[in-house]
Amino acid sequence: MLRQIISWPGIVATLILSACGSSAHQDAPPTVPDRVDRLGEIEVVTHTHTARNANHDTWGQYQDWSLRWRGQPLEIASVGGMWLDKPTREHAVHSVFVVGATERDDLLVLVGDPNNAAVFHRISQDGGQLASPLACKTFGGDNAVRVLEGPQSGALYQGPNYRSLSGPSQLLLGRHCVYDTATRRSAAVPELPSGYAFPYGASAVALSPDRRSLARVASIEDRIEAVVAELDGQDWRRLPIDPARMRYVRFEDIDPAWILHHFEWRRGPDGRDRLRERPGFKPLAWRGAYLSGSAQYNVPHLAADQTETFTDFLSRFPNAKRLPDYRWEHSGQVDRRVEIEQETVVVMSDGFYVSLTGKPYWPGQPGDPKLQEALVRRLGAAFDAELASGRHDALFATAPKPR
Repeated sequence: MLRQIISWPGIVATLILSACGSSAHQDAPPTVPDRVDRLGEIEVVTHTHTARNANHDTWGQYQDWSLRWRGQPLEIASVGGMWLDKPTREHAVHSVFVVGATERDDLLVLVGDPNNAAVFHRISQDGGQLASPLACKTFGGDNAVRVLEGPQSGALYQGPNYRSLSGPSQLLLGRHCVYDTATRRSAAVPELPSGYAFPYGASAVALSPDRRSLARVASIEDRIEAVVAELDGQDWRRLPIDPARMRYVRFEDIDPAWILHHFEWRRGPDGRDRLRERPGFKPLAWRGAYLSGSAQYNVPHLAADQTETFTDFLSRFPNAKRLPDYRWEHSGQVDRRVEIEQETVVVMSDGFYVSLTGKPYWPGQPGDPKLQEALVRRLGAAFDAELASGRHDALFATAPKPR
């Protein structure tokens, strides 16, 4: 099997070879020789390039690829230009995916301008013959590969890649096509109606059981909706989302499981699957969210200032001690504060955080950011448990907006 040849899965990113901000001049690192992987009669050549980083005193590496067929450089007959309507001959390859079913493998490669308009091609070798048909045109730099079905279902690959996707798969190429690795066919995804958008980080994508329709969640003005399109069709059908019952924390947290909790595919008399709201679904519990890399917890979609609610909650925590309020001299803002495990926890209108003192600390002792973040996680989990009980349902707005 060809996929055994590729043994280094992972997104290829810039490799920083020294700490940023170093003032010492560094010579260029040694040249890295090309790496060649043979896949049948196709060779994938990995080119490693060296360049100075933005601060000019450190070096980084990046990679791209080219292909050879029977030892000769492979040119791919493609299309380019702003509208991908001009014939081109492509040598450089920005991403390489080894895809296929049990008995054979193909390459799915991205060529063109990856930051604007680019093209996916399928490279196959059958009976000693090479074929490189166009698989999908992508625009606006939107050329990520998302696995909709298959062993790596749910995985999203962005930027330069060289990896193997084992077994038959359904792949979403950017937002433009669904590619079936078993049948080697692409189906077009229609353009969204004017005013609709898939916000950055949106991961809610679901393929119908008959593989003929695609469901997503899109934003329009101050609301979100479920949208469904038949592949190779022209339009999207829109289904309302009731945010009071179909609860979410952040838009990017909505995933395929969220869609299938609130909606279901039903096969119609014409044999096609269509999405509809799932009758009698149980609303998910409200939850809070943690600020990445910080000891902070917030609860989105609250209807009003809930400083009193969070002050009461923290004051009830075991061995908590209510501290005097702190008034900021210039703004007049008053902070509610509670001491828990020798840390000062500050209340906000929608959550709380552990105050940073700026003083020296010993690892594992009060003041250690790792301990502070762990404390906020425990406090947040305790408040999430209260939310799950339904105790605080009345605190929430009936129409949370996309974030």
